[in-house]
Amino acid sequence: MPQSILIVTFDAELRQLLAQSLDQAGWAVHDAGTANQALRLIDDHDPSLVLLDLDFPDGEGMHLLRSMNARRHATPIVVISGQSDIGRAVEAFRSGASDFEVKSTLDMDALACSLRDILTRSSLQSPLRGTQAHLFRLIQKLPVIIFIINRDLEFEFLNLATTEILGYPPQEILRSPRTFLRRIAREDRGRFLRSLKRSLKPEATELRLEFRFLHKKGYIVSLAAQSVASPLTSGATPDRIEGMIMDMTRTSYMDKLLLQNEKLSMLRSMTEEVAHEIRNPLVSLGGFARQLRSRHPEAVETRIILEECSRLERLLQRINAYLEPMSVSLTRCFVTPTVNFIMSLISRRLDHKSIACDIDLGDNLPPVLADQEFLHRIFIYALGHGADIVAHSGCIRVTGQEAGGLVQVCMTMEPVCGQIGHDRLMMPFEDDEMNLAMCLRLVERIGGHLRMAQQGRKAQLTLSLPAYDNAIETKRTNRPKTLPTRD
Repeated sequence: MPQSILIVTFDAELRQLLAQSLDQAGWAVHDAGTANQALRLIDDHDPSLVLLDLDFPDGEGMHLLRSMNARRHATPIVVISGQSDIGRAVEAFRSGASDFEVKSTLDMDALACSLRDILTRSSLQSPLRGTQAHLFRLIQKLPVIIFIINRDLEFEFLNLATTEILGYPPQEILRSPRTFLRRIAREDRGRFLRSLKRSLKPEATELRLEFRFLHKKGYIVSLAAQSVASPLTSGATPDRIEGMIMDMTRTSYMDKLLLQNEKLSMLRSMTEEVAHEIRNPLVSLGGFARQLRSRHPEAVETRIILEECSRLERLLQRINAYLEPMSVSLTRCFVTPTVNFIMSLISRRLDHKSIACDIDLGDNLPPVLADQEFLHRIFIYALGHGADIVAHSGCIRVTGQEAGGLVQVCMTMEPVCGQIGHDRLMMPFEDDEMNLAMCLRLVERIGGHLRMAQQGRKAQLTLSLPAYDNAIETKRTNRPKTLPTRD
């Protein structure tokens, strides 16, 4: 099948002359007299080369060149023009032209030879363009953010991973470069800029930086940036920074949970040790207590009992120290970004079971009075429990409303596996990673309550948390008033 050429010119006489000449030279020829017709033909026939007349009315030729280059970047476009000034030729090459011919010096045989050369070069470059396009698609699908930052500290390139990791599509960040900087946590912002500036100095070291970023859905993600060294001569100043940004949120948060689990494991060991140590003093106390029934209260055995009691008291003090509840710092917390954050942590677990999630908390859900760390744990227990009990290809729907000074978050799960009884809330020593008994205790610690219900294969978990404004107003109302003093 012969290679094809698309001729685009509004000049009917020139179009006929070019078509006849190129057809005799052995090419399949398509021609168009308008811009719309040309764009339709380039889509329908995918020609090997385009021969474009720039002299369209109202300067439409240069605009058509840019449009065709955008649609078929790999297709060579040879332009012809009645104007021979250098400025017009430069603009044409910048707009995507492969060659520039002037009409007054146009020779059909020479034009045919030039077109053959261009098509030969294009065919040789085709495998390279295919490889480049394949690598570009791979970069776009990587699960890490690939970036290029110029000397003005602005992004020149971002792949599609920003949508998943940051919540913002790359085009939005590229259009507004300061968007990214403004969303970096205030405490990390200065350190981020200083690191970038150091990486653009002569003999610069690679960029290695961890920082926090406010996701578009309102929760904080932990990120790690790593640059890739550019091949520069000694002492040269880099003109850009290339590298990647990785999402470390799940790793850092899970590390914190593992640390807490280690503490709980240590507490369990301490409890077992205490139980063993208490047993001997109790036996001693029992024996001596029987002897003291018939003896004087000031007998030697009394001193031994007091010593054992002191020892027992010290052990109990150690137990109390380890069992001391975690400090609670009640503050203004928002449920929606918290739920979004936890969903990002357990997303792989849900995807593994093809569980669909519908988060419908609305934009007007009021804040709650809670400890932010407690709130994270409450929802990781609750949503993780939902991931456990919902059957494959099931659904979890999360809704919220304010009622009676409480923010009620309702999780509806269906279909669930088996019978889900309320007694699960009273089982603090089950081995599940997501423990509802712990969830209940945390909810109660911040002044809320939890309720479970099941009807058939549909289960519902309702969390009622104190609304921030109502809780603050209640404290203000219940504050004791100072009575006036009499003179």
